[in-house]
Amino acid sequence: MNNLLLFIVGFLVSSVVMLAIGILVYAAILDGRYEREQQDVRASESS
Repeated sequence: MNNLLLFIVGFLVSSVVMLAIGILVYAAILDGRYEREQQDVRASESS
């Protein structure tokens, strides 16, 4: 396999993996915000 082709394929695979990890991190941040909101709602309803 040509070195340039191997580099391009590796770069594309790395880019897809970085994008996927970024999406997962963003989703985890949003989930944490939602959980905090729900805890605040539960606390205000119980008092």
